[in-house]
Amino acid sequence: MRKIVAASLLLSWLSPAVVHAFPIDLQSQFDGVSIEAEASDMSNIATVLLRNSGESAALCEASFVNGPERPTPRRVKLAAGESTTISQSFLRAITRVRITLNCHAS
Repeated sequence: MRKIVAASLLLSWLSPAVVHAFPIDLQSQFDGVSIEAEASDMSNIATVLLRNSGESAALCEASFVNGPERPTPRRVKLAAGESTTISQSFLRAITRVRITLNCHAS
């Protein structure tokens, strides 16, 4: 019985961490490249996983917008078949993140 109570208390303490997930709007524009993009979040950090499934290198720029904070562009060059993660941490509480991703052939 004590194990069940302890487990339910642990789950109730951990559940607010799950509730703090925030919506991510990903707007992408790919000019002549085959890029796969997947957005996710971890605590107060927004991430975008990029995979270049094309046959040529690509230059990508991502801007993370979280309301009042100034967006900082992140730039990365992806070779054919390469994958990488771009991330941005925020100082303020996050309610929604808008990510603008632009990629073109290099």
